[in-house]
Amino acid sequence: MKVFITSIVMLLPSIALASMPAFPMAFWGTVSIDGSLAPAGSIVRVYDGVTEVGKITVQETGVYGYTEPTKQKLVVGEAQGTLTFTIQTTSVNAGIETQGLTLISHPSFESGETINKNLAFTTSVVANNQPSSSGGGGGGGKPKVKEVPVSSLVLGTSTSTSSSSQPLSKDELRITLQKQLIILLTQLISLLQLQMKI
Repeated sequence: MKVFITSIVMLLPSIALASMPAFPMAFWGTVSIDGSLAPAGSIVRVYDGVTEVGKITVQETGVYGYTEPTKQKLVVGEAQGTLTFTIQTTSVNAGIETQGLTLISHPSFESGETINKNLAFTTSVVANNQPSSSGGGGGGGKPKVKEVPVSSLVLGTSTSTSSSSQPLSKDELRITLQKQLIILLTQLISLLQLQMKI
């Protein structure tokens, strides 16, 4: 009996350590949208695949987290894969969350790390339409600039929830992801077509 109790006492620390969750990691830095500082009230989210693992509301224009240990940071409790960032603000894309045109990511979850990561979201394409060189003379002046609205090229997904409080089944989730993939591919084709016209 004494050996049994001693064995249990010796195993308790290893059992306790095995069940402890990982220390969270945190991000801090600046955040901008199309070259302008993100306004206060913007929401920055971080995802592990399709699972939201962190969220923060911008309190000060252009800053989503601070270096000081007592100030807010974007905290990620735990994740397994590549982390991706999104932004949601009323001034862009009718308030629908977006990843922007270029995915902003971090390679992996790093337990206990605090990382300075400045987030620069681009939600519209500005293309230079150079004048044709086949004509004689002329030239000069500014090139024509064509801005494509974010609504036609958003690569993110909406975070609005359905009216029912029940979670989606696996089949419903699969169908939703397939629809999002089709939208993403359609937007990519549109972007490629736009680039070919330039």
